[in-house]
Amino acid sequence: MGVRVPPSARKLIKILLKITKKKISKTESSIDLILENKDYINIFENKLKDLKKRVNLKGFRPGMVPIQLIKKMYGKSVLVEEINKIISEKINSFIKDEKIKIIGEPIAKESDIDKIDINNLKNIFFKFHVGHLSDFKVGSFSKKNKYLLHNIKVENKVINETIENLKVQYADINNIKVVTDKSNIYSEIRYSEKEHKGLLDMTILDKSESKKIIGKKLKDTVIINLKKLAKNKEETISQILGSGTKIDEIPTKVSLKIDNIIERTPAVLNTSFFDKIFGPGKVKNKKEFNSEIKKSIEFNYMRESEFYLNKIIENELISKNEIHMPSEYVKEWVKKNNDEETSNKIINEQFDDYCNQIKWSYIVDDIVNENKLSVENNEIQEVAKNQIEQQLISSGMQNVGKDVNKFVENYLKHNNGENYLKIFNQIKSNKVFNLIKEKSTITNKSITFNKFKSLASKI
Repeated sequence: MGVRVPPSARKLIKILLKITKKKISKTESSIDLILENKDYINIFENKLKDLKKRVNLKGFRPGMVPIQLIKKMYGKSVLVEEINKIISEKINSFIKDEKIKIIGEPIAKESDIDKIDINNLKNIFFKFHVGHLSDFKVGSFSKKNKYLLHNIKVENKVINETIENLKVQYADINNIKVVTDKSNIYSEIRYSEKEHKGLLDMTILDKSESKKIIGKKLKDTVIINLKKLAKNKEETISQILGSGTKIDEIPTKVSLKIDNIIERTPAVLNTSFFDKIFGPGKVKNKKEFNSEIKKSIEFNYMRESEFYLNKIIENELISKNEIHMPSEYVKEWVKKNNDEETSNKIINEQFDDYCNQIKWSYIVDDIVNENKLSVENNEIQEVAKNQIEQQLISSGMQNVGKDVNKFVENYLKHNNGENYLKIFNQIKSNKVFNLIKEKSTITNKSITFNKFKSLASKI
């Protein structure tokens, strides 16, 4: 966190400002800066000279506009921009050097910059207000730190349910001519001079009213009670007609014309099905398929178990370290940087979690610095590559090849590098968790999935 500095200003500025910090409380401070005129005059004059080379002004040849005229026309805006760059750079450096665990950005409270006279440059005073965490130091970790890692049992019932779900997910779709109680019907539904495209799943509709449709053929039209067919459920009406349709807007009788009838037949366990799930040639028979399904479930269970343990460690470190925050300052910061709806949700529903995430980010940084951990660029690219490959494979692309590198490059650049930063922080946190677990005593405990779900719901 800190003042946002434009990329063009991110360079070393060798200026010794007079900077002093005064603590207002454990969690708030003021920072005073004095920028002496000798420290910015040359920068300002060089900027004007650079501008002179580029300015096109009627009546003057390119590069020949008098410097005094440029100063009169553009001087103040140029000067203010350059001074703000210097101040932003220096206050960021000061906050970093002083290890201030800042919340948000420094808030400017006082400044002489608006009174500046470009023909009589003087020292300029700035006062900033900062909210920050109270001082804390994370202790070391040893085998005395004890944690449980749950090994979730994979039951045959779960394996069979997973296979059945996959068979439905990858079902064969057949066009048929006559409606049955298993059909999905694409239709035109008319009422009150309105026409809607409708989709009916016969398996979830009212059995009695469904009898009017079962046995009908393509292009047949039937009068039905749509409310009764949907069991008077607005959710089902929305599934049929699309979201936003209110049940009380629909008359008792509607006209339904059948445009298309399809039925899904669960996939058969054969090599074609195995290839769709795990890739060509990876699985050859049902026994191997069941084994791979079990491995996939075990992998997902272990990931959930690791996530649960990480959350236990995170919560423990947040509660063990007595870290104070300026609540009112944080709330003002939230309001300043979010729309009203988001601000109200954070402040009224998520405030404790929001504050804990700020605390956790600084706990992570403290452990990273203390243990000299680092995140390399190739690690970020590798994580992004794995994520994108999984997404592409799950969408049906088996041979992603070299094209994945283009996806990775675009993904990491997206939103001004926000995805890059997200993965950076993810890897950084994982390294911290791994370090803690390596230094601590981890005991494995077997548990059923239902019992694990009950535990996980409490954090």
